[in-house]
Amino acid sequence: MALSLDSIVTDLMFQASAAIDQKTLIDGLGGEAALETKQLLDVDRLDPRAEMELSPSMPFRRRGERRLMIIDDQATTPRQDPGADPIIKTDLRPYKEALIEMCQKLPVRLGRVFALGTWGDAVIVARSLRDLRGVCLIPWALDPQIDIDGKRRQTPLSQKEFEAKLMAFEKRLEELDDQQITARMSGITFERRGEVVVIDVLEADGTWDQRKSMMMEAQLAAVETFSMIPGAPSQTAKAAEPAPAAAKKPEAAAAAPPKAEAKKPEAPAPKPEPKGPPIAAKEIDGKVVLVFPPERFDLDVAAALGKRDWDQVVRSSDNVPGAMRDKIQRDGAAWIAPLEFLSEVFVEGKPLTKQQFEKDARQVDGGRALDVHFPRFGEVVLLEIAGKRYVTSLTDRAERAAQLVK
Repeated sequence: MALSLDSIVTDLMFQASAAIDQKTLIDGLGGEAALETKQLLDVDRLDPRAEMELSPSMPFRRRGERRLMIIDDQATTPRQDPGADPIIKTDLRPYKEALIEMCQKLPVRLGRVFALGTWGDAVIVARSLRDLRGVCLIPWALDPQIDIDGKRRQTPLSQKEFEAKLMAFEKRLEELDDQQITARMSGITFERRGEVVVIDVLEADGTWDQRKSMMMEAQLAAVETFSMIPGAPSQTAKAAEPAPAAAKKPEAAAAAPPKAEAKKPEAPAPKPEPKGPPIAAKEIDGKVVLVFPPERFDLDVAAALGKRDWDQVVRSSDNVPGAMRDKIQRDGAAWIAPLEFLSEVFVEGKPLTKQQFEKDARQVDGGRALDVHFPRFGEVVLLEIAGKRYVTSLTDRAERAAQLVK
């Protein structure tokens, strides 16, 4: 079967207990006429390694759950350079409605609409909010350098650590309730249609900016809210987390000797990433502000800042005095970093454009500012100072932060 990149895919994961005759299945998929111009791909007939490359579903999909892809290779024209052009210009609204109807008629656990060969989902339909979050946690589960606590390692996890993370997948889904999951949604279309819940990141005209899928995934995965003990109710305040730490040792001891568990998280500490210049630390009104050079700031760093993972952010070689390091560990820190493209930040769920910035930015001392959302971190202020752009978490004193980079 020949598959074309950018073909629109309707992906269905059926419940393990589903028993459907062929006529019911075809009727539920829209009828024979609707399927004539499309290809049906039985994912379970593929080599498991092929599914991992095409669109992985483990460990989300359970034993006995079948998966079917409906591929429409006539819906869109393949992009010349998908890496440089993140926009799927096809109107995906009909695909969304068709997916919802399929999930309502058939015993589907979860359905998605995406483009073949491209990262992210445009539409997700499920029967529970827990499953919406679960499918967005797949990248965390399969990344060989992100550990069970959601922290990125400098070296790959051991086989034992990776297996422990996969075993914790279901427990992580118990940490947030439905209200906490919906409260995190911003810039995402969310609705209930009878027995199913639906989310999408489509524009008003049905086109899809795939960068918004990253935002959706980060919000629903909520890796930064992970509890210290997998499965425990999530604590939104970091100050409340040290208490369970002592309770973690007996559980860890049951799986492995305490010494082995204690050593592994510390292993990367003496080997800081050598690339990139040091960051600096200043103080504004008693608050530590980290000043990042361009080479030291990316989405992974933003995620670490959001989780207050200071050991991942601040290296031993950085220009941060010992007293400040202690203060950061105790009280946290704000930050300011350069921004290369306006489209890296979002306003009302959409990548920021130059036209919108020119229209909505407010004047500040020495430049302009706009409140925006930064993926994997949250609300920040975008500053344009002397023709250069920065983002800062010091939202109530952004102009003061701007003085640090003038």
